[in-house]
Amino acid sequence: MIEFKNKEDRMFFTLLHPALIMIYSDLYLYAKEKHKVHLVITDTISTPERDASLGRVSTSHQKGLAIDIRTKDIDAFVVSDIVSYINSRWIYKNYHYLSKSGIKRLAYYHVGNEEHIHLAIHKKYQNPIMQNQIAEFIQ
Repeated sequence: MIEFKNKEDRMFFTLLHPALIMIYSDLYLYAKEKHKVHLVITDTISTPERDASLGRVSTSHQKGLAIDIRTKDIDAFVVSDIVSYINSRWIYKNYHYLSKSGIKRLAYYHVGNEEHIHLAIHKKYQNPIMQNQIAEFIQ
């Protein structure tokens, strides 16, 4: 069962790009089966104001192309393994985004105040219809 930090993200989950949902499902099952951990989604769709308050440099959360996953209760080696797993899945290579540092990937382990895995797909997969639905939903 997919777990969420809050009700809003549970509602917003259906507005995410279907490929992102598929990739997350793969990641979730891998973490559960190999490491016996349950991943919790802490952030899905965002607003420009929320992104600014969090210091985000990408608009991927605003466009339904990214989610954040809690890692505070997961061993760092396990987090590293699940990030490596999803980044190395050749079947998803076309979905990799290009990070600000020039690395192509799907997932990144953010270490800091709010440690989490950022899971995202490339912005070329933006869907204008989905963008309209997201805009209506968050207003």
